Amino acid sequence: MKILLINNYHYFRGGSERAYFDTAEILTRHGHEVAFFSTKNPNNLPTPWSKYFVYAPDFTDPSIGWLEKIKIIFRIFYNFEAKNNLEKLIKEFRPDVAHLHNIYHHLSPSIIGVLKKNKIPTVLTLHDYKLISPNYNLFLRGDVWEGSKPDKYWRCLTDRCLKDSYAKSFVATSESYLHQWLGFYGKINNFISPSLFLIKKFKEFGFKKEIIYLPNPFSPEEITAVAAGAENEKRLLYYGRLSEEKGIDDLLRAYARLQTETKLRIVGTGPEEAELKNIVASEKIAKVEFVGYKTGEDLWREVRGAEAIVIPSRWYENAPYGAIEAMAAGKIVIASAIGGLTELISDQETGFLFAPGNIQQLSDILEYVLLNPGFKVSIGARAAEAVKEKNDPEKYYQNLINIYKKSA
Repeated sequence: MKILLINNYHYFRGGSERAYFDTAEILTRHGHEVAFFSTKNPNNLPTPWSKYFVYAPDFTDPSIGWLEKIKIIFRIFYNFEAKNNLEKLIKEFRPDVAHLHNIYHHLSPSIIGVLKKNKIPTVLTLHDYKLISPNYNLFLRGDVWEGSKPDKYWRCLTDRCLKDSYAKSFVATSESYLHQWLGFYGKINNFISPSLFLIKKFKEFGFKKEIIYLPNPFSPEEITAVAAGAENEKRLLYYGRLSEEKGIDDLLRAYARLQTETKLRIVGTGPEEAELKNIVASEKIAKVEFVGYKTGEDLWREVRGAEAIVIPSRWYENAPYGAIEAMAAGKIVIASAIGGLTELISDQETGFLFAPGNIQQLSDILEYVLLNPGFKVSIGARAAEAVKEKNDPEKYYQNLINIYKKSA
């Protein structure tokens, strides 16, 4: 079978990219031919299909003029370059099925029409809430936001749901209404979700089409080599994007209440990095280390060397790889009881859950874990077994192929 995988980014940037590349590796291992369609970026992994990749503007670049911004807005609504380049790729590759991940803003749903026109069965894995809300993570000014439920996209504008900006909220609201009116996503044959929570939330927002539950794949072998030689020094760890919805400020303030010599290491970068460092400095929180972005073996060493991994999210996480990876490594995960995290972690069985935003409860759990290391092995073993069962790559492959066949 020839499968075309499509995603906004062709480098490891977040969870959707991880699923995109893992799917490609699994399909290739089982003898399928895979092609990619994405955007141009100097960080991209090499592929012969990059000749068809399209320009991706940097939306955060302050030097962009008004004329260029207007062009970018039109590309968000309907990307003609993506449409035309995908036509060329299809003529060369002739895929049997197309598997989409995140495509909005950069590639745009213009590509869905091309796939439909060429009679290519199409599936889409949902990684966030963009199809039901202009605010893709349902998070606004420090809290969950569901103001547009159901089909009230205009509330995004009145509530300034995107980056607290009327202008950006207007663009996002207009985009949602236009794509709904044109019915792009109605042309998708099947939708996939790696969490049951996301399916439930989509139904609450009035999404009509069926969504198939399929947990993301993960192979524990990826961490085995590093695990064998890692030293287990006393430290707590957060790793991931440094952004408001991740609740890292809650973690810092919970950690500040501890009387401990155990360090807190923050791995990652993001828009809240400067503010988080300011909190550490202004509130004189000792033993916090910001170590920047890490990947591959360097990241695995951080994970394996930690007493516990903390995921203090305040938004509706879908199925975060950070939790899956840490559990597969047999580590204790302390996470907010929100979104898909409650499906991954069974409280006090395969990890620990706390009420999102509850700093005292988080601090109490951190203290308990540090003072009672005896249960670490048993909880870690159960966590690793849970990942092995739920995220088995072979199960993922068999179910995915069935979805592809169902879409044909």
